[in-house]
Amino acid sequence: MTLRISSLEVGYGKRQVVKGASLKVEKGELVGLLGSNGSGKSTLIKTIAGINSQTSGSITWNDGTDLTKLSRRDLAKIVAYVPQSIGLSFGLDIREAVLLGRTPYFGTKPRDEDWAHVEAAMQRMGLDELGDRSVTELSGGQGQRVLIARALAQDPEILLLDEPTSALDIRYQWQTLEVARDVTRKNNVAAIIAIHDLNQAARFTDRVIFLQDGVVIANGRPADVYSPDLIKRVYGVDVELSVHKGFVQVHPLSERDHSRLGLNATTPDIGHLRRPAEQRDRVTA
Repeated sequence: MTLRISSLEVGYGKRQVVKGASLKVEKGELVGLLGSNGSGKSTLIKTIAGINSQTSGSITWNDGTDLTKLSRRDLAKIVAYVPQSIGLSFGLDIREAVLLGRTPYFGTKPRDEDWAHVEAAMQRMGLDELGDRSVTELSGGQGQRVLIARALAQDPEILLLDEPTSALDIRYQWQTLEVARDVTRKNNVAAIIAIHDLNQAARFTDRVIFLQDGVVIANGRPADVYSPDLIKRVYGVDVELSVHKGFVQVHPLSERDHSRLGLNATTPDIGHLRRPAEQRDRVTA
């Protein structure tokens, strides 16, 4: 099963934000969406989630199902979206907020099955001991974890995460990325995560897509597409690349670094990362 975006155009008024984007994500694949602020990452994700409307192009799933033609309820059974900001309803406790992810599946009253999904999602995000607290008492990081738990409770086939780690400390950043990767693989979900940290993207995602001014300019495994030239083009910063425990790593360089060390941003020998997995394991063991 494949999420397929073809020649997608999205704009606000006369301003085009996403320009002819084409990409696909397979079930069981976590794809990182990279690019500078304003590159179109959030707009692209919101369009797949059905929040924005495209000017042209198509978004299809599985056997060619047009996601833009589905009702909100039917779309919510397939696609779960985690926004950047909290946006949780006042008066709800955490357990009730997570239950919102199950509303496409029940009528007026949640079933035992729905509550089981809620409890499992809360436990996965480390919220099981906070279930009775009001969402108004939460920190930004806790609120973000509630949003992710709500999406997991939805039991989606497509998971869209828009910078979900931006409000989290390093512990919960890694926990969230590990959960995203594990859910993608174990639940056979097609997942896209907009993320700023290139090193975290290299560590956790199967593939990355770079956007610049709404245009897809690179698509592939981090070890295959990361380069000082590409990162300079996208972010306007000089970098060096290295390999740590089998993963390519990005190290920004300041002007002082260049003058003090006489460095030129170069790509290290990361050829072994491009070899088949069984050969890479032998190299990095």
